[in-house]
Amino acid sequence: MTLFAVLAIVMVIGSYVFVLLLAAACVYVPYLILFTPDSFAPQSLLLFLFGIVIAAAMLWSLIPRPDKFSAPGMLLDRSSQPRLFAELDSIATALNENLPGEVYLIGAPNAFVADRGGVMGLGSRRIMGLGLPLLSLLTVSQFRAVLAHEFAHYYGGDTRLGPWVYKTKTSISRVFENIGSVGELARIAILGVMYVVVASVLKAYFVAFLRAINLVSRRQEYRADELACLIAGRQNLVDGLRMIHRAATAWPAFWNGEVAPSLNNGSLVAIGDGFARFVSVPEISAAIGKNLETRLQEEETDPYNTHPPLRDRIAAVEKLVDNAAPHDARSAITLLENLGSTEVKFVEECVPDMRPGTLQYVSWDEVPTRVTIPSWQKFVTEYAEPLQGVTTDTLPDQVPRFREIGSRIRDPKGMLLSPPQRTVRAGSLFATALALALIRAGWELQVQPAIFHIRRGDQELNPFDAVEQLMNGKLSRDAWVARCRDLGISQLALLHTNSLSDKPSESGAQTELYRANSSHDSITT
Repeated sequence: MTLFAVLAIVMVIGSYVFVLLLAAACVYVPYLILFTPDSFAPQSLLLFLFGIVIAAAMLWSLIPRPDKFSAPGMLLDRSSQPRLFAELDSIATALNENLPGEVYLIGAPNAFVADRGGVMGLGSRRIMGLGLPLLSLLTVSQFRAVLAHEFAHYYGGDTRLGPWVYKTKTSISRVFENIGSVGELARIAILGVMYVVVASVLKAYFVAFLRAINLVSRRQEYRADELACLIAGRQNLVDGLRMIHRAATAWPAFWNGEVAPSLNNGSLVAIGDGFARFVSVPEISAAIGKNLETRLQEEETDPYNTHPPLRDRIAAVEKLVDNAAPHDARSAITLLENLGSTEVKFVEECVPDMRPGTLQYVSWDEVPTRVTIPSWQKFVTEYAEPLQGVTTDTLPDQVPRFREIGSRIRDPKGMLLSPPQRTVRAGSLFATALALALIRAGWELQVQPAIFHIRRGDQELNPFDAVEQLMNGKLSRDAWVARCRDLGISQLALLHTNSLSDKPSESGAQTELYRANSSHDSITT
């Protein structure tokens, strides 16, 4: 690893030397042409001036900038999270490393360590990010392996070298950006030639720089995995790596389909518990597993990637001697104190425009009564007029009116819907009214992550699927009427008389309506 560290240092220093020499050449070569006897020409003077401009742009790009650090998540502290910091203390002691000065709870299925702040790493401080999605899915033993891997980057000095590498990358990127900004001046043929030559040389060097630096980064990952095995056990690390990739596949669908819609209604459904339930749904678990196996079989080493392929990391780990470690099968989410209030604070701090004190924490067993049904009732009450007099048997007759009805339903804040989208919203209005009518008739609503059922005994009906089939012609009027008769819901009024009371001024129900359907589709896709 010393050789790789030396390679990284040489590439960092060499980058600045290379750019300085290239800047000097941009001035010196035109200077020689300009002041060679009997070779003066206006084009030579332009070339010399253009070289000065390019050189100045490159030199300006190399000047180090202060690291403008912005918090990646919610700051955690020892006094409020003693169990979590006890685990951090244990791993830090095992590697004789200091704790990071700041530990953040982040909304990504990942964990990281870094040195941030200061200039070129000078005056920086250690930080760590721990993903809430990971805590939801990892066991405590797996979480310890992940922590040990991250602390190993401190132990190996990776984070001390990281700011230099990062600043060098950004400096070269600024060189490209600033050179591109003066490219408009290169309209004269000889200037264009100079511009193309300089840009091509820079690109060739930057490609070589990235390949070398990322080779070093991949070796650092292998070394951190090895240390993690020594501290927390080989199998715990393998299982943790697999779970990280499973979480990365499922998290976007869970957040967008299950959590975000509830925020519109001032509620926060339990994130940790919900994500664990979400990935346990058989169809979703199978889709995630298939995605993981495909990655293990097909992923190849990318010379520009900072991490080796998961398959190669697991293969390398399995060659190591297993260090037996205590097994703790508890969920790592149990390390967080006061989980409900912690998740609320996390969302308030990390979701843009979320005002503190506006969210109510809701367990998944409470979702139907505290989130789904109230949001449906607001939606139906606000747009009750087109539902008056409509029954289950006459519902198909309203489908041709959906476009006109949809035009009277206001657009969500900040959006301008198309006519087809407004038609779909009208369909969701009638489906919502049908769902409430079924609940009033004694049917039971079950809402869980990626699960949505309305049942009575062994009978089941999804109003949203039914209305969609009526809209696209897959379900005829006669077939729908026969189905209503078989389910015992013929002539059931869609609108309850109490729905004609005062209308609320705000409704966030639309984003909730198809939550159960959309979340499953997105993860499968």
